[in-house]
Amino acid sequence: MPLVIQNPSDAVSTAGPGDLTVENKFLLWRSIQYLTAVAGGFELRLPSGSERRGLGGEFGAEPFLTAGIALGPFDILAEIAYEWSLNNVPGQREQNLMGNLAVAWPVSRWFTPLLELNTVTMMQGTVAEDSPKLNGRTQVYLTPGFNVRPLSGVTFRAGVELPTSSARTFDYRLRAALVWEF
Repeated sequence: MPLVIQNPSDAVSTAGPGDLTVENKFLLWRSIQYLTAVAGGFELRLPSGSERRGLGGEFGAEPFLTAGIALGPFDILAEIAYEWSLNNVPGQREQNLMGNLAVAWPVSRWFTPLLELNTVTMMQGTVAEDSPKLNGRTQVYLTPGFNVRPLSGVTFRAGVELPTSSARTFDYRLRAALVWEF
């Protein structure tokens, strides 16, 4: 369950719970010798955040492919995903192609600072008239953050998503989430 604080460029800042995400991931390949792994899976986003306040309210599905490798003291993770909005909206339903690249440095067993590069390209969808034109444009964000593992299978993560391109919907976004593996 994420907590989102968002500062849009032309509106009042908002904060509150975002949409609940349920994920299922399958290990496709692993090499102990090279400390690499490839996984695939899907996410289901459930509309628990406030759509009116820009904090979610979306029902969506997202298949993804992710890979990771440990190189010296760093962990490198890459992900590609395609997201379908399943909301009942007039016009075309939104579809996004997303790519992420993260570099993490596990300082200890329980604390890991990281830096992510996130991209989002709206492939299809109807954008509100008062929103910036995003269809076909790639949004690029840098997200410095950290992960804390207080218990085995439980991770608290937080970061600040900062836009680096003119295609954007906010000036910055604080993200925090509690991840429980089962």
